[in-house]
Amino acid sequence: MEEKLALINGIGITMDEDHPVCQGIYLKNGFIEKIGTSEAIKKLAEFEQAAIIDLNGQTFLPGLHDCHVHMMSTGLAAIGINLYDCRSIAAVLEKLAADKSTNEQEWIFGYGLDESRLREKRPPTASELDQVFRDRPVYLVDRGLHYTQVNTIAMELMGFLENEEGLGRDQAGKRNGRLHSHANSHARKYFFDKLTRDQREAAIRHTAKMAVAMGVTTIHAMEGGDLSSDSDIPVFLEIIDSLPLHVVLHWCSTAVPEVVAKGLRIIGIDILLDGSIGSRTAAFKEPYADDPEALGELYYADEWITHYIETAHRAGLQTGFHAIGQRAITQVLNCLERALNKYPVDDHRFRIEHFGFPDDRDIKRAAALGAVISTQPAFTYLRGGPDSVYEERVGAERNHRAYPIREFLDAGLVVSGGSDSNVTPIDPVLGIHAAVNPPYSQNAISPGEALRLFTIDGAFTAKEELLRGSLSSGKAGDITVLEQNPLAVAPETIKDIGVVMTIYQGKIVYKK
Repeated sequence: MEEKLALINGIGITMDEDHPVCQGIYLKNGFIEKIGTSEAIKKLAEFEQAAIIDLNGQTFLPGLHDCHVHMMSTGLAAIGINLYDCRSIAAVLEKLAADKSTNEQEWIFGYGLDESRLREKRPPTASELDQVFRDRPVYLVDRGLHYTQVNTIAMELMGFLENEEGLGRDQAGKRNGRLHSHANSHARKYFFDKLTRDQREAAIRHTAKMAVAMGVTTIHAMEGGDLSSDSDIPVFLEIIDSLPLHVVLHWCSTAVPEVVAKGLRIIGIDILLDGSIGSRTAAFKEPYADDPEALGELYYADEWITHYIETAHRAGLQTGFHAIGQRAITQVLNCLERALNKYPVDDHRFRIEHFGFPDDRDIKRAAALGAVISTQPAFTYLRGGPDSVYEERVGAERNHRAYPIREFLDAGLVVSGGSDSNVTPIDPVLGIHAAVNPPYSQNAISPGEALRLFTIDGAFTAKEELLRGSLSSGKAGDITVLEQNPLAVAPETIKDIGVVMTIYQGKIVYKK
């Protein structure tokens, strides 16, 4: 049976330069059949006996993208304890105790831990957690996902080697349960490997449901590898076609043959070259403002990165890395340049995730090398600006240059937008608002440019611009309907625009 749907009397923003606006659109069997005036679309829909929705002046646009989501981690928040609002270690312990499950065999899982918001400016130590939870393992995730805090029994169960890199210790040399780098990866793998297949599916579906309610029709999912568990990948592949949105699966693995064998076209992307600002592990040339001993960390050697990029390119795979600090950005561009000299690739669209603190030279180098940037405008909107954790960590001068999207676009870089959920919420309307209204005005872009981040340029970043990202005949029938036009409202009110409807492959998957 044919599926037919028409939208009329709307304000259509197509992101198609040849036909930038329209009033109506006709979808048939999951694809866009025609755009045009309300009269023309209504006449066609009546002839075809299609369902007709009168938008009464509401705005419709290409289905919104979130180009960086941890679907498993986000979905697991549904079974975890949200610690973001805690303002002291005592409050963390109280919330964990009050909200824990009654099943004594289950680990206590907390997320959103933000030490910059705690009075003590540090997470609870293993010994502090032990005082409340001596016999029950506790696993707490930093809001930025770059360290884990656990108690003693959890460390014992995880089986760390005594000299494992990233094991935090107190001044007496005793392990304090704070896990960075390889120890953090070890802990993540242990925790995520314990999940059942049904828990994995439930987490994925929970995230998909959240996303479509925010107008998202495409997610770039950062999964497996050191971020969660490689056991997630078969579940994704099994259910991906039944989800209410399009998922571009990024297996954050380094095993090129295994990724090729699964039929995937992307590898890596969110493999961490450095850490985050909140945990002082993003790699800089100059020390952190609030810790003169800290420069951040680089997790891989140049030789390994270069070989990995070359191997991925030889296998025909798109790839990339996470790089936030200036030193990590310089490193990845150096390695990309060397790899391309060894094995030139046209249109590789090498992705750099975040690209938070580049210098002018590296912005220009990234453009010259053909890299594409996947960044998160809400990072600085929610955590940057004066008197913020960013300013506390990196100082005022560097903070002014955090995530300078205006400079990226002026240099000719293609930039896509995302949330890094659950670091910031899946909410592309908030992302658009944040790009237009950053803490420092010199980094601002226009509403039209911001919309591109979450539509056509988001699709471009995944090499899908011929199928998604704009409203044109023959493209996927993915549409987001908003209460108001983000290009016409006062810029400071964009974040208040509500999602009315989300249409994926011609079907309504969310309606307010």
